[in-house]
Amino acid sequence: MFIFNEDRALRAKLEGLVVTDANAPAEGRPVEVLWMNNDIELNKLTYPSIVICNLGIERAVEREQRGWMQLPYTPEGFKPWDNYTDVTESPYWSQAPIPYNVNYQIEVLARTDVHATYLRAILAGPDYLPARFGYLAIPEDGTVRRLDLAAGPTEVDTRDSEGKRLFHAAYAVKVSTELLPQQIEAYAKVQSVETEITYDLRRIPDPGYVFE
Repeated sequence: MFIFNEDRALRAKLEGLVVTDANAPAEGRPVEVLWMNNDIELNKLTYPSIVICNLGIERAVEREQRGWMQLPYTPEGFKPWDNYTDVTESPYWSQAPIPYNVNYQIEVLARTDVHATYLRAILAGPDYLPARFGYLAIPEDGTVRRLDLAAGPTEVDTRDSEGKRLFHAAYAVKVSTELLPQQIEAYAKVQSVETEITYDLRRIPDPGYVFE
């Protein structure tokens, strides 16, 4: 579903990270990824952690288009076509989707400078939150969306409820998305053309018949 797919994909992108330190187990120390909501308090977190907040959506006017277009991806809930790597084979058409951007804030919280530095280095990589050419794969429709790092990492001096220091880095992220304005229309391509010509002899005049 619109927006929910992007939320799930962003969390999945950041899950599975580990950091290391002198006391970490051999497999590393896992980094928890969760959403900021009313049920989450900073003093209940385990560290290091990544906290995601969906800040809402905005119209992407610069990507607006008019008219009908052949969708280069399979809309969610529809069956992919046979040669899915060839977008020109797509049978799905729609009026030009309405473009939006989904805005997120991603916060990295750590108890030690070592963990904070390690996570900043990982997240700067091309598969996470790079300064340019970022992406977000959406498995529900098979698309790869544009992910832009709008700001960050911004260092913030943060302390928990006990007054202990937290190493805190904040990122502002923008993900492109689209909302289809109407029901998808699927067109079946012509499989063959019948070229044999037949005649109905009952409709052909008798050559001996004289018209008056």
